[in-house]
Amino acid sequence: METKFELTEQDYRYLFENASDAMWVHDIEGNILDGNGAFEKLTGYTLGEWGSMNIKQFLTEESLDLARVVERKLLAGEPIEQPYEQRLLRKDGAVRIMKMATSPVIINGKVRGFQHVARDVTEEKGTEKMLSKIIGGSPIPSFVINKQHKVTHWNTAIESLSGISVQEIVGTDKQWRAFYTDERPVMADLIVDGASAKEIEAYYPEKYKKSRLIDGAYEAKDFFPSLGEYGKWLHFTASPIKNEGGETIGAIETLQDVTEENQLEENMRYYVQLIIRAQEEERKRIARVLHDEVAPSLLLITQRLDTTTSGTRPRLPESLKENLEGLRSQAIEALEGLRRCAQDLRPQILDDLGLVAALEWMTEELIKNYGIDAHVEMKGTERTLPAEVQLLLFRIAQEALSNIRRHAEASMAVVKLEFGDNKIKMTISDNGKGFELPERIGDLASVGKLGLAGMEERAQLLRGSLEVKSELGKGTQVVAKIPL
Repeated sequence: METKFELTEQDYRYLFENASDAMWVHDIEGNILDGNGAFEKLTGYTLGEWGSMNIKQFLTEESLDLARVVERKLLAGEPIEQPYEQRLLRKDGAVRIMKMATSPVIINGKVRGFQHVARDVTEEKGTEKMLSKIIGGSPIPSFVINKQHKVTHWNTAIESLSGISVQEIVGTDKQWRAFYTDERPVMADLIVDGASAKEIEAYYPEKYKKSRLIDGAYEAKDFFPSLGEYGKWLHFTASPIKNEGGETIGAIETLQDVTEENQLEENMRYYVQLIIRAQEEERKRIARVLHDEVAPSLLLITQRLDTTTSGTRPRLPESLKENLEGLRSQAIEALEGLRRCAQDLRPQILDDLGLVAALEWMTEELIKNYGIDAHVEMKGTERTLPAEVQLLLFRIAQEALSNIRRHAEASMAVVKLEFGDNKIKMTISDNGKGFELPERIGDLASVGKLGLAGMEERAQLLRGSLEVKSELGKGTQVVAKIPL
């Protein structure tokens, strides 16, 4: 069913008067015939004032020349690019820059005047000019796009980085060419579109984060194989550019070549891995010595003491018997402590049965020895993990559970493993007293919380990340995400 309706002259008048863009009409001689409220705001003149004015009074000599050219072309039927940029003189003498469109008013087949629609872009042009000065002279590779995703600024530093000149790129929406072989949004495009964190995640999985310094900005680090001979690692930040009304009118993206720093980081990670492997081998050796050599000797001592105190030999003096039984109890405690120490150094169950079994063993120890209700949960299909991944995840969980036991005053703890196609996520949570978190995990070392900093280092060794969430009185959650 089709519904027809017609706008009355009153409807059109309402739309005209309440439009956010300035609108006005003048006759062929330039005398102002009508205008809306936005035109009053733009010019600074009221309806009673500009009702008897000529358009020439609003224009500089240069602007008047441009107006004559536009009107001449329209009268001749020649094409002109619209909207075009024009300048207007306000009542207070200030010059405003407008994006303007003009069309002839035709009555009975004859041009009787011209009608105009204009938007004040003075602030945007001022911002653009300021950006040109800042970006043009900056040694940091930078570019700016507008709301239509067109490049408006492309400085010398990014010319050098990308090999693309300012003449090639400004005015186009081909900024992706600097970084990718196929067309796709860059971070600045996502910022202009107001993309959500989930949408940004789709393009930069596990590589981005919100900027701590700039509201609405995001930063990331990624490898770009098409840059340079061997590719480059770049750290980049994209920030929104907003007008006075808070509307996003563009975005600026700055980039930093961190290839050398990344190589140094890789080298450091390699050497730290060697150190950790050496530490783990030494832990394994000490655990084996304790288990195979020291523990049997302690076990033999307890057996002999047991035989001495309970054998068929002549009855021992009561005082001596009590002393020997005391020694036997101490020997048993020492043996149990030694076995716990050996297990903590390198639990055999990790090597024999894998990560899940080792985590279950640790939670059972919390229940048995400390009365904390702890268990392991698993999501997804369990898969065989590389030995190094198993070991470092075990160490992260071991440190987290140790913190719960020693500091959290918790009655419950959960270790959750989530197996994905290309990553594993481990979450250790408790219902303890919690604590106040600093801005960065690395800052925990300065307040004596070395364990958490060590956990982050282990996650980073696996190219993963560690996140700690805690609130006073509401427990703590440690989340390790490791790519596979």
